[in-house]
Amino acid sequence: MDNKILQMLLEKYSWKNAIYISNENIIEYFEKNRSKIKYNDFVLVRDYFQKTLGVYRYAFKVVEEWFANETVESSTVRITDDYSDGPLPLPRQYAGLIDALKLKRYSRKTIKIYSSAIRMIHAWCMERKNKYIDDMNHADFREYFLYLNNDKRASASTVRVYKFSLAYYFKNVLNMNIDLSFVEGVRSSKHLPVVFSREEINRILDSIKNLKHRTMIALIYSSGLRLSELLGLRVRDVDLARLSIHVKEGKGGKDRITIFSDKIADDLKRFMKGKRGEEYLFLSSGKDRYGRSHPLSGRTVQKVLERAIRRAGISKKASPHDLRHSFATHLLENGISLRHIQALLGHKNITTTSIYTKVYDPKLKGIKSPL
Repeated sequence: MDNKILQMLLEKYSWKNAIYISNENIIEYFEKNRSKIKYNDFVLVRDYFQKTLGVYRYAFKVVEEWFANETVESSTVRITDDYSDGPLPLPRQYAGLIDALKLKRYSRKTIKIYSSAIRMIHAWCMERKNKYIDDMNHADFREYFLYLNNDKRASASTVRVYKFSLAYYFKNVLNMNIDLSFVEGVRSSKHLPVVFSREEINRILDSIKNLKHRTMIALIYSSGLRLSELLGLRVRDVDLARLSIHVKEGKGGKDRITIFSDKIADDLKRFMKGKRGEEYLFLSSGKDRYGRSHPLSGRTVQKVLERAIRRAGISKKASPHDLRHSFATHLLENGISLRHIQALLGHKNITTTSIYTKVYDPKLKGIKSPL
């Protein structure tokens, strides 16, 4: 095994099959060895569990936050052509980037996306150019985005994320203006969203026997929530009397009010009972070494839906976000105006909401094939 940190972890718990190494084991191991574990070591360990073993642990989110909050390694680290014996140094102002994003009150997800993009660009600079990202010039910018497009075949959305991250780092952290105009107008693929029929929604829900899992999936569809909004939902955000949900700091940091069905009100009441208002509505069944519960991971919800779709005999490849698409489409089919749907979804621009006019059931408009 190439990585010593991973090898030490597996040897420490050699009496267990690797897939049974728990969240508590992982956190304990990283706590005891924190001084000698670098970020690249952590990534290799995480990828081994998630990609090689197919095992997902919330512990990796906890450890990721440790690295995000740590002080950047000294910028005087010597740059060499060979990093095979150790991890790459971080960008010189990486800690400043994290601080700047937090001061702007960006969500944890946005901070993770931007910081990850900067680390990836930095790794390319170190390996290809033998320089820090901080020292990139216009020619380097062009070469990197050509690499993203030609070598990595990155999607248009990925290219935009890397562009925004790079521009933010240079402007807000390094106080330098850079020209990335050559990345403007990247054409996106125009894919229509996946939408479940009402009958398919019922089959999916009927296939889920676990009450918590069924309630989560029903709530996403019933309210049009994003996955991150479901995971961040707290007891105080649910109004059983009005059948409404106060989504706080959704995408773009915006609040909104959305609805949910009275059919799941009793189930929601069960999960709210005995909890304080600030507690998460849905928690993981596992606990850490201190006996504390954690909010569910997004991957848990994804797997619940994937299994339900498979059991329901539905061939569509879909994600929790497609339940949100189905919510919007079915409201449109019920005659709800686009403006109202826009408000429920929290879309900034109604043109984003108008995509659902392309996927709703044409039979409800009396449109028939001429054959």
